[in-house]
Amino acid sequence: MNIDTIKVELIDWITQLDDQQAIKKLLRFKKKFSAPEIKPDSKVYGSGKYLVEFISEDFNEPLDIFKGYEK
Repeated sequence: MNIDTIKVELIDWITQLDDQQAIKKLLRFKKKFSAPEIKPDSKVYGSGKYLVEFISEDFNEPLDIFKGYEK
């Protein structure tokens, strides 16, 4: 079945609907799939809030987990 044929069939079916709840469900479905996508490269301000839990007194002090890599 061609995609355009499916679209026309769906449009015909929607125009014949009389059930208010079914129409409202279709509208919610449309809004869900029509919502703008958040691009991975776009900034979401405040998304890092509370991400840092602890900062050492001496910020430049070497971390214990990297001791094996030191010369």
